[in-house]
Amino acid sequence: MTFIRFSALSRRRLIGGLGAAVLGAAAPPGALPAFAGTSRRPSGRVTALAFDQGALVLAAAGIWTSPDGGANLLPRSQGPGAPVAALAAHPDRPGMLLAATASVGLMRSEDGGSSWHPAAPGLPAAPLDAVAIATHDPLTLYVAVRGDGLWQSNDGGKSWDFAMDRPLVDKVEVDVQALASVGSLSGMGGYWVYAGTAKGASRVPDCFCRWQTLESADAMTTGTAKPAPVDPAPRLPHLSVTSLTLAPSVPEVLFAGLPSGVWRTRDSGSTWKIVNGALTSPLLAVDPLDPNHVVAADAGGTILSSRDGGATWAAPSAA
Repeated sequence: MTFIRFSALSRRRLIGGLGAAVLGAAAPPGALPAFAGTSRRPSGRVTALAFDQGALVLAAAGIWTSPDGGANLLPRSQGPGAPVAALAAHPDRPGMLLAATASVGLMRSEDGGSSWHPAAPGLPAAPLDAVAIATHDPLTLYVAVRGDGLWQSNDGGKSWDFAMDRPLVDKVEVDVQALASVGSLSGMGGYWVYAGTAKGASRVPDCFCRWQTLESADAMTTGTAKPAPVDPAPRLPHLSVTSLTLAPSVPEVLFAGLPSGVWRTRDSGSTWKIVNGALTSPLLAVDPLDPNHVVAADAGGTILSSRDGGATWAAPSAA
């Protein structure tokens, strides 16, 4: 358990600490005592980022939350019992989070990350690298199982079924390391699952018929007209995509984290543009209450924020 060390133990701090210790004794398993709610920076590697409604949630040697987009971080709990590879937040239930881990499977929190419980009965006993909640139905969940493929639950995680093999890139299956669910007007049914891999990004309609890379022309557009050629310059590089995110209210705008920085598409992945090159392989999250509010964090804990949809970036401010 992590405790904050006070430089001087005054009578006021002693009384406050004793009171917090009593509150902490009744806290959910894994939760830090109440007096630990002092803004500071995480010491561990940042491994996951998400928005729980308007609050930023960050995984790094525990679970951290920020009410102001990363300007101030508050320790929430020690986490689900294993390093978190990815986080997903329920769009309609504040406080509900899903965490993909490598050793304890999929974990669920109903209280914003204070306590965690298993959420993956029936999933293979293998590392989970990514998790997403479907934009069209929050009971539909997707997880990426390392070395296996994409699994789907239609009942909020009570049961799971194998949905799709891993994306095929250069005739070789590659693991999925980021997931995003997109509801758009194109494709079969209009619902897509986007996947980031070590060799770029791919997507598949929720019929799970065939992956297509985001670097190629859209092979599954409705109608018979052949898509116009796309200039290779604005395509997403054939490099590792460590993060994919969007706001459900603007499904055609996605952000991707690559070694070169933050990339953005405004047309569901047909063309891409780098919008920030200050961070290497950043993790990304879009505020569902404000699709122009985007946060990027690198593994070392450097956080940048955009309030204009990725046009400009700066350190997050509490103002």
